[in-house]
Amino acid sequence: MSAQDGQKNSPHCQQGSTDAALSAPKITRELSPAQEQLLEYTDYLDGPDLVKCLKLLHDITIYHSHEPLDEAEKDALFTVKGLWECIERINA
Repeated sequence: MSAQDGQKNSPHCQQGSTDAALSAPKITRELSPAQEQLLEYTDYLDGPDLVKCLKLLHDITIYHSHEPLDEAEKDALFTVKGLWECIERINA
């Protein structure tokens, strides 16, 4: 399959294909101002740097804290771990 300029198209990128558009997630509600602010803030951060910061925060809290963690704090740290794993997948 060749493009008009003579270059070959990838077999995964077919012209006129709507499969990718149909599989994209649908946003069913508007973002809140706080969600928009978070996205704007994180847009300026580099993904690997953000992952490194989240891991550092996690590790300092677990390994360098002299206070025992309650269940809510453990849940929050697990959520932070899930967040950096999602960011790693986005940047992969």
